[in-house]
Amino acid sequence: MIDFLYKYEAIIRLSVFLGGFSLLALWEWIRPKRELTQDKIKRWLNNVGLVVCSTIAVRVIVPTAAIGMAYIVEQEHLGIINHFDFPLWIKIIITFILLDLSIYFQHVFFHVIPILWRFHRVHHSDLDCDVSTGVRFHPVEILLSILIKISIITMLGAPILAVIIFEMILNLMSMFTHSNINLNKNIEKILRWFIVTPDMHRVHHSTRENETNSNFCFHISLWDRIFGTYIAEPEAGHTNMIIGLDHFREPNWQSFKGLMHMPFSSEVRGYAVNYRDTKNADELELATELAIKNQEKASLAIELASYLKAIGQHALVSATDPAGRIIQVNERFCEISGYSESELLGQSHSIVNSGTHPKGFFEKMWRTIASGNNWQGEVCNRDKNGKLYWVDSTIMPIKDKEGNIERYISVRLDITDRILYEAEIAKAYEDLSRANSQLEKLSRVDGLTNLSNRRHFDEMLATEINRMSRSNQPLTFILCDIDYFKNYNDTYGHLGGDDCLRKVAKSIKLNFSRPSDIVARYGGEEFAVILPDVKKEAAIKLAERMRVNLQELGLPHESSVVEKTVTLSAGVITLVPDKHTTNSMFIEKADKALYMAKEKGRNNIQYFE
Repeated sequence: MIDFLYKYEAIIRLSVFLGGFSLLALWEWIRPKRELTQDKIKRWLNNVGLVVCSTIAVRVIVPTAAIGMAYIVEQEHLGIINHFDFPLWIKIIITFILLDLSIYFQHVFFHVIPILWRFHRVHHSDLDCDVSTGVRFHPVEILLSILIKISIITMLGAPILAVIIFEMILNLMSMFTHSNINLNKNIEKILRWFIVTPDMHRVHHSTRENETNSNFCFHISLWDRIFGTYIAEPEAGHTNMIIGLDHFREPNWQSFKGLMHMPFSSEVRGYAVNYRDTKNADELELATELAIKNQEKASLAIELASYLKAIGQHALVSATDPAGRIIQVNERFCEISGYSESELLGQSHSIVNSGTHPKGFFEKMWRTIASGNNWQGEVCNRDKNGKLYWVDSTIMPIKDKEGNIERYISVRLDITDRILYEAEIAKAYEDLSRANSQLEKLSRVDGLTNLSNRRHFDEMLATEINRMSRSNQPLTFILCDIDYFKNYNDTYGHLGGDDCLRKVAKSIKLNFSRPSDIVARYGGEEFAVILPDVKKEAAIKLAERMRVNLQELGLPHESSVVEKTVTLSAGVITLVPDKHTTNSMFIEKADKALYMAKEKGRNNIQYFE
């Protein structure tokens, strides 16, 4: 059994990984916890690209890996556990607990030690948190983790079955704890007493260092409670918290190349776990010191406050730090948004995101202001009660002496009434256009047969005569009527006659499919067809096909003298019109040809020579 698992462990683990990834991805799609802020396909390609590189690196550099080392350890009876005569199931439980504890401490060390944090921050730099984040690790971090794990397995003497189980659960839990799924609150509160849940681990991916340096557990959630690194909920709440690292939010860092290069950037921040309880106090002390030392900045702050007060009577004003967190709002902003000042401070402007703009809208805005340029545009926001409001927004980057952006100032004018008025005007124009289109259609279409009516026919015949005369091309005109239609009405009634006209019209229309062909109800049981650029021979064939198709339709006509089905007679005329040709010339000649068809017994086609 062990040999079988060892031989096929790669296939088994890959199957478990793909199955778990697919299931969690589907769950995220059906019931997501948070709205994603980044392009999902790009993120997934980059994150999966990292796991592919890591897998190749591990196979090439450390071919034995964790399970291979466990196999060697078990065969050679190495390690502490192999010195005790415990049943296998007890060895598996002990191994699982100790491996999980080692993963906890390893995770902490990757936050504490600067050189390790360089590689681990690739994982934390993801600007969203979903199932793909669970595989977003730099290849060097994966190699270091494998080496640490091999050492611990050797020291413990971990059974191979325990390691296989641990590795499969580790992969699944890494994807599960990072997944963007919405669990039932009551079930989640119970689960997190035993295992790490997505809500518990999501706190660990907050941009706030106090929250980033918490909730280090992978499987068993107890370690965070024991060692004092547990935080129950993010301060901003799960839907409003900001995910990622402030120093790596630019698009170039989120590319595959940027992720591979990130550990070698000169910036090394956010690794000191002892920052957890003092960070806010330290920041306040630093801000006070800077204000005292830099009177110019203090003066600027006073001028800015006066400016905000002056325009605050009419405009919504806010200021954010470089990461986009709100640090100042005026009363007008609170009044329009419905949020209090305490609810807004520390949040991003996504708190009033209406969801009506595409992601690219805000991505373009962020690129503009991050490059030091002003941005202006109309934005639809949503207030606390869910009501939409529109603002004309201008965002201005404020730079320090060195040219670095230290904050953004946003000034917005409420234009909701104007937008609503414009929307009403646009709707009125749309309704009017729709009504005009309907009236135009009614003026051109026969209400019974849905063909062109006599008025439209006269207009189109004149148009085609003029057009064909300019290009010196032939124009064919067919005039036809239903044989003995009066008898049909006498036999089947007027309702039956109307139904017959509709069916005949449909049959005729099916024979002429070019966009330039015009089929019209000429009057009563008469129909007319205009065929531009059709010569005599083709015209006769088309007319004959029209007659045959109607006869083959087999509409009963017991009172017809010709057949016991509905038939028609038609007259055809083809002319190359000139500037002297008129509608009446075509109609007169086609009418004579139709008369000839009736004289010859009906149900036939005659061409006017």
